[in-house]
Amino acid sequence: KVSVVGVDGGTITLRQLIQAEEEEHLATSAVWGVSGGESYGQLGVVLSESNGEVTREFTPLIGEFVVGQEVLLERTAFPHDPFAAHAIAYEEVVIPGPLGGLGAWHISPTSAAREPELWAVLVHGRTSNRETSLKILDDLARLGVHSLTIDYRNDVGAPSSESGYYDFGVTEWEDVEAAVGYAVENGAASIILVGYSMGGGIVVNFQLKSDLAKHTAGMILDAPMLDFGKTVDFGAKNRSVPKPITRVAKFFAQIRFGIDWRALDYLSRVDEIDVPVLLIHGDTDDTVPVETSVRFAEKSPDLVDLHRFTEAGHVESWNYEPARYEQLLAEFVSRIR
Repeated sequence: KVSVVGVDGGTITLRQLIQAEEEEHLATSAVWGVSGGESYGQLGVVLSESNGEVTREFTPLIGEFVVGQEVLLERTAFPHDPFAAHAIAYEEVVIPGPLGGLGAWHISPTSAAREPELWAVLVHGRTSNRETSLKILDDLARLGVHSLTIDYRNDVGAPSSESGYYDFGVTEWEDVEAAVGYAVENGAASIILVGYSMGGGIVVNFQLKSDLAKHTAGMILDAPMLDFGKTVDFGAKNRSVPKPITRVAKFFAQIRFGIDWRALDYLSRVDEIDVPVLLIHGDTDDTVPVETSVRFAEKSPDLVDLHRFTEAGHVESWNYEPARYEQLLAEFVSRIR
């Protein structure tokens, strides 16, 4: 947590209270959310730093912030639903999924209606939720794209699988299939799949396995987890875990949890992807290795447009360069049309 030391017009001064990964961003000039329960604001450029206190540009979005208040930093950067975030209307819908009903936000375009209808299905990563997509839902609406931001099995409030564990795309692709089917039944002529982190692996596996993949016009992948084995190896290396210990741990994970490491290697099959891909990855990502995205782009240079964000960590590219990110999104949607 961090504490509010001062609020003055368009600035806020904060002091870190507890060392945590999120608070590493306190002194970083990027767009972060700051949540105080019923209040929410957005941090901008760092203006000064002294004696553990950081003053930054500040835009209050909901409620008020007061001196002494303890707040949290959030990379989602917006209040927690589309209306609170962007003042755009949305509908809470339930998608009939293979294990039960899946909650989703549906947003219709705010720009003039365009035919045929283009829909985006947005899929979050592990330990995250629909709020990951708040950064671009307003952009999609302005671009004339319907958006369907979904839950999937084992999310909070969603149906549980038999194991109760995430399968890193091996089974979750079926929930994306249900969402695409819902979109098509409600007027979608073509689909853009948007996947963040593990969500990237999920939508890639959908594209490899589903009969409904014929509706996909393009994919937007942000720091996608394309090879779970390499991701585990990368995390272990970052924590200085010796390779033999990592290999043994992966073996026991295979025995204990039935993990099929080959099935989780989507990277080995990405040359089967036959639609345009906007691929975004932060160079300082310490969760999913950027090298997997580089390899994807090398395998399919005619279809994959890779953009690396120099300072960004995991799923943080928008935070560091929102204008560039949104321009890439707009250009890609135009290209798909």
